[in-house]
Amino acid sequence: MKPGVLRGYSRGLKKVHEAGATTEYSYRMAFHEFLRGLFSKEYNVKIIHEPGRETFGAPDFKVFTDSGIIGYIETKAPDVDLHRLPKRDKSQIKRYSERLDNFILTNYRDFVLYQRGEKVDEVSLIDEDFNLIESNVEKFNRLIQRFLSFAVPSIKDPESLAHILAKRAMILKDVVLENMGEDEQLQYLYQAFKEHLMAGMKKSEFADAYAQTVVYGLFMARFTIKGRLTRENVAFRGVPKSLRVVHEIFKYIASDLPDYLEWILEELIAILNNVDVEALKRRFHFGNGEFDPFLHFYETFLAEYNPRLRKSKGVYYTPIPVVEFIVNSVDEILKERFGKRLHDDGVTILDPATGTGTFLGGVLDRIHRNIKGTLFQLYLKERLLNNIYGFEILISPYLVAHLKLSMVLNQWGIKLRDDERFRIYLTNALDLMRERGQAGLFERALDRESEEADKVKKNAKIFVVVGNPPYDVKPSEGWIAELMEDYLHGLGVEKEKKKGALQDDYVKFIRFAQWKIDQNGKGIVGFITNSSYLDGLVHRRMRQSLMESFDEIYIFNLHGNTRRGETDENVFDIQQGVAIALFVKLREGRHKAEECKVYYYSIVHDAGKTAREGKYGFLRNESWKTVEWKELEPKEPYYFFVPKDLSLEEEYSKFPKLDEIFEVYSSGVETQNDEATVAFTREELKQRIKDFVELGIEEIRRKYGFKDKSVWNLRDATEAVKEDVLKFGDIDRAFSSRAIKIWYKPFDVRWTYYHPQSGGFMGRPRYNSLKHLALHDNMALVTSRQVLNEFDAVLVVPTITVHRIFAAQNVNKAYLFPLYLYSDDGKTRRPNLKPEFLEELRKRYGDVTPEDFLYYAYAVLHDPKYRKRYAEFLKFDFPRIPLYDRETFEKYREIGEELVKLHLMKVDFPVEPKLVDDDLTVERVKYDGKDCVAINKTTKLCGIPSEVWEYTIGGYRVIERYLKGRKGRKLSLDELEHIYRVIEILRRTIELVRELEAIEPKF
Repeated sequence: MKPGVLRGYSRGLKKVHEAGATTEYSYRMAFHEFLRGLFSKEYNVKIIHEPGRETFGAPDFKVFTDSGIIGYIETKAPDVDLHRLPKRDKSQIKRYSERLDNFILTNYRDFVLYQRGEKVDEVSLIDEDFNLIESNVEKFNRLIQRFLSFAVPSIKDPESLAHILAKRAMILKDVVLENMGEDEQLQYLYQAFKEHLMAGMKKSEFADAYAQTVVYGLFMARFTIKGRLTRENVAFRGVPKSLRVVHEIFKYIASDLPDYLEWILEELIAILNNVDVEALKRRFHFGNGEFDPFLHFYETFLAEYNPRLRKSKGVYYTPIPVVEFIVNSVDEILKERFGKRLHDDGVTILDPATGTGTFLGGVLDRIHRNIKGTLFQLYLKERLLNNIYGFEILISPYLVAHLKLSMVLNQWGIKLRDDERFRIYLTNALDLMRERGQAGLFERALDRESEEADKVKKNAKIFVVVGNPPYDVKPSEGWIAELMEDYLHGLGVEKEKKKGALQDDYVKFIRFAQWKIDQNGKGIVGFITNSSYLDGLVHRRMRQSLMESFDEIYIFNLHGNTRRGETDENVFDIQQGVAIALFVKLREGRHKAEECKVYYYSIVHDAGKTAREGKYGFLRNESWKTVEWKELEPKEPYYFFVPKDLSLEEEYSKFPKLDEIFEVYSSGVETQNDEATVAFTREELKQRIKDFVELGIEEIRRKYGFKDKSVWNLRDATEAVKEDVLKFGDIDRAFSSRAIKIWYKPFDVRWTYYHPQSGGFMGRPRYNSLKHLALHDNMALVTSRQVLNEFDAVLVVPTITVHRIFAAQNVNKAYLFPLYLYSDDGKTRRPNLKPEFLEELRKRYGDVTPEDFLYYAYAVLHDPKYRKRYAEFLKFDFPRIPLYDRETFEKYREIGEELVKLHLMKVDFPVEPKLVDDDLTVERVKYDGKDCVAINKTTKLCGIPSEVWEYTIGGYRVIERYLKGRKGRKLSLDELEHIYRVIEILRRTIELVRELEAIEPKF
């Protein structure tokens, strides 16, 4: 490198500085001239720079050759410390360094080189007085050579391509979001999407959709255009005109783009021009369990690009063995039960959540195996293109689905004309098109897509529905809400009707598929979904409705539910168990549920890497005809779709249930944001309440580290507290009136501000029911309505609890049954036992008190014999309490009284903590299996027997959960003594449970 170039650059900078320049833009022309001299003709390098541009979102300089992009350079002002950038710049540079393969950051004096996400070199070339640092010239030369010699390797595998494209898509999404307010064309597209595709679409969601559309549209073009891609040929030849919506979006790409979009589009095109298309095509052999590269072109891409979107939308690629099992089974059922095949006239097929088209690709593959040769092409053109339908709401998988099916055909030597397409529509399967106003060309393209999709939704006769519906819990609206009323009918509990598991999208898709088959009068549904509906209590009407529609139901439980403690590997990378369902309708109309035959098969493999492959192997080798189905006999009121040992149902159903015994009950309070609404001590809570009154919202966020998304009700909380201050006169009176203890986890007592208004200080205070506990001397039985594994969800408390006092992965929300109800003025109280039940107790046992019954019931619920005998029933509804004879009642009552007093901590034990070291900061919690638990590197709490450590309430190891709830905190002396008091409580509890086990109850 010529020394004169460097010295000339130094003089040029100094001249600009002496002229009084104060911004980075003033130095850009001098820097541009320097780069021209630096990258001499021998390198054949070109540089693009627009000195007047100040748009945020695009690097300042692009360095490239005729064969592709070399890298980018971003400039900052000379007085900016590159290692201490302002927040906005720091975020920008982090984005570039992570997502661009070759990138230089400079303040004209110092240079930092990033390659493939790592900082690989840096050097100072010019000092603060704009003099050349001669000693660093050689080091600078090496940095520049490293920058210029960087080469993007030819991309031959889908995994690498997915990761590279995902990084560029992130940049594209960010710059669209940051600049769309100033870009009329993007504003137009955004408003069109909101009006014509997805009402309520957020700007961030549009930026996501736009980025993915562009990336996958370019990807599609790479497979369809021979030769190198350009913006012009991509826009007009890369996307088939039959895909009207995407074609209209891509017309914008050929226009005079703003620089913040142009540079990243050119980068994407350069990357795709470096893809070995033929190598990728050779990898594509869809069907017969073959590798499907689209697993990486979409799922791997999305996992890198936006894992939260992937999780929230339930976007998981369906493994080929699962697809083949369902498609093959559907074809077999068609043949055996209807005398038809997938390719027959009248067999219309719909995937309402198409994703990347894996199921429809599986359908084509099965048909191709049924009718090989030129006959397949005749069926395709005359019948299949008209009989196969798909719906997809996310635009990128919609694009991939069309590309995938085209490639499926290409591998058989079949090519669609430009005016031919599969009837896969960009639409929300669970919504119908609304009335539209005037529309431009793009809106008309969206409307036409929606109109054609709506014809299928409302009118098309569908014989087969297959797919993998997404899961995403949100309220039903409009048309699908009306259909969902069938699953809600007769549930009775308002909460069940409006919220929770029945609002999961996969349930709505099952309801939609059922409706389409009912509409046709006969047909088949083949879905793989979340398995919670098989035995969920709230799904009982759903199961009954399915039995009323279909004549045969086949459930293949694939398990993998880590939330229920299952250790077998899931066929997806998720915690929720899944199941395949085949619903078969042989006759028109509806019938009694009992007329439906329900069959079940379960497959579980040991934990480990081979478990998933074992399931895949079974799915590849078996189908509906060969599986050894076991017939079930689902009965009212629950109609379970899994085997249940209900042989004791007649006996158990005679016992009164807790919600039949108590008048008033409620689930625990929902604090929504424990960081804001629950404190470890009264003093901590009081300080927080004072801050809510005295500080502004932003000051509170900074002080406590609250984030916008985590403190959903911070503004409401502060307003509620301020209203109280006005009501009570000052902060101290308001605090004294509202501050109460709350049982946060078993034996973990904290503090909260109990304001009666829902959505005020906390999400749901359930004040009308729980005020009897919160404000008065009382106690309550706490249990659950649904337990996934062994029943241990029972506790007694003197005040309110959170609704998740038990472990969420094992137990549904906790319900509280107060013992007494207080008058509004608090002067009188009455038992919360129903009068007829209290009368029955006194007939059986004499002059018993409400406390006597609570003691008795508490003992029964702790009895291992009871838990084992009625284990199956305790999983799916409130416990029932057997009323034994008077002698047995008294035995249980006596032990129960001691248990209640223990668990209310009304029994004092002498405590003597046994410590190794005295640092009480909780950093980790690890039990040694014998006697001690380590809480950090040096300190152990000892004297904890293993049976006490292992003792669970509601799925939590009590001592472990208490300590883990204090990670990052230093235990106070009170907390330390409390732990050892609980150790003694649990030790005595275990002894009393053994006494209960020895009782032989009599009726």
